[in-house]
Amino acid sequence: MKNHDTRPIFKGAFTFLIFTILIFSFLLQLQIPQRVYSQEFPKRPVVVINPLSPGGGTDVELRNMSPYLKKYLGQPIILKNIPGAGTTIATATAARAKPDGYTIIVFIFPTASLVQELLKTKESPEDFEFIYAWFKGPNDVTVKADSPYKTFQDLVAASKTKKLKASTAGVGSSSHLYALLLEKHAGLKSTMVPYPGGGPASTALIRGDVDFYCGLSTTSVRFVRNGQIRQLTVLGPEPLDVLPNTPTIYQLGYKDYPYMPFVRGVAAPPGTPKGIVKTLAEAFKKAVDDPGFRAVMKKQGRPVTVFSGEEMRQVALDCNKIAKKYMPMMKPPK
Repeated sequence: MKNHDTRPIFKGAFTFLIFTILIFSFLLQLQIPQRVYSQEFPKRPVVVINPLSPGGGTDVELRNMSPYLKKYLGQPIILKNIPGAGTTIATATAARAKPDGYTIIVFIFPTASLVQELLKTKESPEDFEFIYAWFKGPNDVTVKADSPYKTFQDLVAASKTKKLKASTAGVGSSSHLYALLLEKHAGLKSTMVPYPGGGPASTALIRGDVDFYCGLSTTSVRFVRNGQIRQLTVLGPEPLDVLPNTPTIYQLGYKDYPYMPFVRGVAAPPGTPKGIVKTLAEAFKKAVDDPGFRAVMKKQGRPVTVFSGEEMRQVALDCNKIAKKYMPMMKPPK
């Protein structure tokens, strides 16, 4: 009998084994730094990018939350306002940031989805790692305190004979869409004037530069309390607890007006390690649940509704559908 030489077989098997070990070791080395880094995070302050101007609801709530985030993260929070281009400058800045958890961004829905669909930006909210959301609320329609329009019906009637101006929180913002929907479903015609956020849009109303504003209802509370503006209607199923006498758009008979709540939360750049995202999510949850934060929010008339990262992602997906549905009416005529 002939003896078969088995050395090539053993040599091939040995080579394959060595190759497999090397690949496994390489993948393990990729994972170990992430785990160690996640355990050490954070070692320095965390920057939170706000895509809107100071003075708006997002800015106010981040300032409310900052001391409690510092308490549970163990590091200071640096708030960085980067308004402009319908929030796209901030989104692009966050997308380019190192995915190490030290730079995160606030996303405001449906604005983030509307802007992305309107401008066809490279960066999409769905690419980010969603962390946590703490706010859900309706928009409203407000006028200056000394406005001749005492009711929403007065405003609608005036729009048929006068050229009214409405401030919005920017092109592609939720207030932009809500104003268009008011024209479609309630006949409230206006020329829209965009501002870089709810704060400047509210200021324009108070100065008398515009006739009304379709802003976030909770942003209106302090101005109503100060006697600077009046709330005519809430664009949601029920009024705020702190302003219970304001009629909703549905109570006024506009049953077909589509309700789209405003949701505010944070996300990390694409590729941020899961361990770091989890650390951030836990800190935000503890901060939002802290009795001190809840007390401040309640005093300001700001309801708290929480969403996990996965629930926030679902909000983004739902808002994508809204954006695609209403985008034709938001695009300027050619």
